[in-house]
Amino acid sequence: MNDQTIRAQLSAELITYYTRDEIRAFLFWILPYIHSTQSDKQTELHRIIAELKTGKPIQYIFEIAFFGHLELKVNHYTLIPRPETEELSDLIHGHFSNLPSGLNSLSINGIDLGTGSGCIPILLLAKNSNWHFSGVDISSKALEVANFNAYKHGVSERFTTIEQDILETIELPPNIQLLVSNPPYISESERELMSDRVLEFEPQSALFTPNKDPLQFYKKIAELLSSSAIQQLSIWLEINQYYSEEIKSLFLPMGNTEILNDISGNPRFLHCEISKSI
Repeated sequence: MNDQTIRAQLSAELITYYTRDEIRAFLFWILPYIHSTQSDKQTELHRIIAELKTGKPIQYIFEIAFFGHLELKVNHYTLIPRPETEELSDLIHGHFSNLPSGLNSLSINGIDLGTGSGCIPILLLAKNSNWHFSGVDISSKALEVANFNAYKHGVSERFTTIEQDILETIELPPNIQLLVSNPPYISESERELMSDRVLEFEPQSALFTPNKDPLQFYKKIAELLSSSAIQQLSIWLEINQYYSEEIKSLFLPMGNTEILNDISGNPRFLHCEISKSI
């Protein structure tokens, strides 16, 4: 079975389900797998095509997603990392890389609230050998995936997972310099705008807030920060673009706060620097 045969079969069977560009993109996953599998190649291709026809994301079919320079494991317990989340990771890395000489070599202790696959901390740990991170998530199954990814990329000794509901968290660790979060922030009113592929296959608890308040997790993070004795902290959040000003208002009293746009020009990230007088 050569590449041309695989391309032709995919096009013939999937053209009513996907665009030609989407089908071409699938080849990035499918060709290497079909050529390397020890199973019957035609049987495996039929299986993949059948799953794609259901709308199942190809990342879940192969349990692989690409994030920065990393290949990460994902499954139905974790979200598929978005390009915007990769942008957030790049912003964080760039921020600390651009600090005055000497400060960017500090050993950073970070926490990621709602870590999922661990994509944000693991990418940052892979780029910064003197950083340490804790990843918090309510799902033990998601944390299994995060630990797998940390081990795969050689950062497991600097990555700790904590099974905990963010909304039930009482206090933040006192020794952190960096707080990151891409929490659930989609409101029920946005559900009808979302792809059926996302709604059917990705974990709802990682997408929608439990009481239909899209600000719920941001309010909780702001509450934790207000009661914390941490003197200096860099906060980076992925946010709902439709509530950027409301979210900004939660953090403005704590320190220098800004909203940053994503590559599409949407207000997607919040950055806040807390520096309290001792």
